[in-house]
Amino acid sequence: MDFVVQIAQQLTNGLVIGVIYTLMAVGLTIAFGIMNVGNFAQGEFYMLGAVATFFLVATLELNYFLSLLLSGLIIFALGAVVEFLAIKPLQSRGFMPLILSTLGLSIFFQHMALILWGPIPRSIPSPLSRKPICLFDIYITPQRMLIFVAGILIILALYLLIKKTKIGIAMRAVAKDSNTASLMGINIRRVHLFSFGLSCSLAALGGGLIGPLHTISPMMGEVPVIKAFSVVIMGGMGNVQGAIAAGFILGVVESMAAGFISTSYKDAIAFGIMIVVLLFRPEGIFGKQGLK
Repeated sequence: MDFVVQIAQQLTNGLVIGVIYTLMAVGLTIAFGIMNVGNFAQGEFYMLGAVATFFLVATLELNYFLSLLLSGLIIFALGAVVEFLAIKPLQSRGFMPLILSTLGLSIFFQHMALILWGPIPRSIPSPLSRKPICLFDIYITPQRMLIFVAGILIILALYLLIKKTKIGIAMRAVAKDSNTASLMGINIRRVHLFSFGLSCSLAALGGGLIGPLHTISPMMGEVPVIKAFSVVIMGGMGNVQGAIAAGFILGVVESMAAGFISTSYKDAIAFGIMIVVLLFRPEGIFGKQGLK
């Protein structure tokens, strides 16, 4: 019975961290599927979301939940500006200049955060208790419960946005064939601005949610962005559904490895699984289906 409880505990922990990986990976998938952009600065938008949430809560003394929403909107606007200044001018020059541009953005945001924020790690003040709650012998803190529930709600909202709204239909049309979408009267520039801003805001929300659990620092996005790219590759480049599934799979595998083997090997095991997947399914577990 104890073994079953341990499995359930690690599964719960894995689903929570899987939500964060999923939010970042879905953002990467949207940018790649619609704009063919591999955004290596996604980890920095994750970091900036946490920093913005901290500033709104600790400095302006706003409610944590309102601050989380506002930070998502702020990073959405920043992402749109970045798309206009650093992505749009290079889109006609191929994939490699875009990669170099986002790598440059990553370094720029890291160093700007280091100058303005400083090297001292901090944590976002949360109104939720740090005391774990016991549910069926499984312990989980209110903040972890919030991460999971909020993450699921964000994913559902994104699904409805893509499926049911005009901008979502336009995003799917551009992802499938941008030339035909343009001929049908869809404003490609508006779709690109919105999509990149949305991509960045998803990472920012992940940073704001995880901030009360872990310390915030200018370099906090370096490892999560690697994990997010792993999720995108495992799920299938441009496949949103695949990114969601792979994000949860990676989170659970990491948690199980940390709980039953060693925390020192959890990253190696996770990346090992990714290598095995690519050996047998180079297109990813779910294939390259694009936005649907």
